Amino acid sequence: MVNLRYHIVSLVAVFLALGIGVVMGSTVIDRGIVDVLNGRVRRVENSLKTMRDANRHQGDQLRVWSDFAAQAQDQLLVGRLKDVPVLLVGVTGVDRRPVEDLRDQLLVANARVEGTLWLTRKLRLDDDAATRALAQAIDVAPDRPDVVRRALTARLGGSLTTGSAPAPNVLNALRDSGFVDFEAPPGAAAEIGRDLSGLLLPGTRTVLVSGAGAQVADDQLAIPLAQTMAEQGAPAIAAEAGQDTRGGRSVFVGLLRNNSDVSGRITTVDNLESLVGQVAVVLAIGELAAPRYGHFGVGPDAQRLLPSPPS
Repeated sequence: MVNLRYHIVSLVAVFLALGIGVVMGSTVIDRGIVDVLNGRVRRVENSLKTMRDANRHQGDQLRVWSDFAAQAQDQLLVGRLKDVPVLLVGVTGVDRRPVEDLRDQLLVANARVEGTLWLTRKLRLDDDAATRALAQAIDVAPDRPDVVRRALTARLGGSLTTGSAPAPNVLNALRDSGFVDFEAPPGAAAEIGRDLSGLLLPGTRTVLVSGAGAQVADDQLAIPLAQTMAEQGAPAIAAEAGQDTRGGRSVFVGLLRNNSDVSGRITTVDNLESLVGQVAVVLAIGELAAPRYGHFGVGPDAQRLLPSPPS
């Protein structure tokens, strides 16, 4: 006869066997999972090592090319623009560092850098007083802001074409009224910059810089000025320091490249922030004597990094 003790012993045996089986099974499963995970970790570690080695190699190559560019720039630039007069014109608000770097490269090329003329935020003509002051400075009748500003771009564009000051003391009046600022080239005599009436030398070539950050909208100032110079055959280059984002190199020069009326009559550079872009500007200035125009950089519609050698 089966008694209670027998049932208890049987139940204990069953649960003990079940527990042992669960423990053994889970141990086997866990070991298998661990083996799989360890394999994956090893593969990831191998991939990371491969990537680190590739990145290290690319970093070494980048340093080599950076050193090459720094050491080769003298070979490319020294004497390239000997005694060629160059005026830099920029819209305030853009990054000044690329403009200063370009100025230094022009000096390496032995260009006669006349200085940097900055077109200031006041040319937005936010109020009637500013509009009247600009009209007075350029000696035109007061009118709507866009009409007066258009007269300014026509006056400046024509002057940059002929290489002569817009009119006696007009640049001085613009500076005194706060519409332009002037930075004399490094090492220039103290009196340079006090009188701007004789600023533009015969044969002056102009680099117009605008784009991201400009305190006067490009369609109000820089683009009309560039169009005027292109239409009148001014030896000029339009440049911007771009960014590697969608549309980041089309803020200023992209609009000129897509303008069929002027795209073949003005040179553009979209990567002024880099040494490559600055070298492109210097070489392109030399091509303006031919004249030869092109679109250089890494953005949309750029034809090359640098101007091609003359045939």
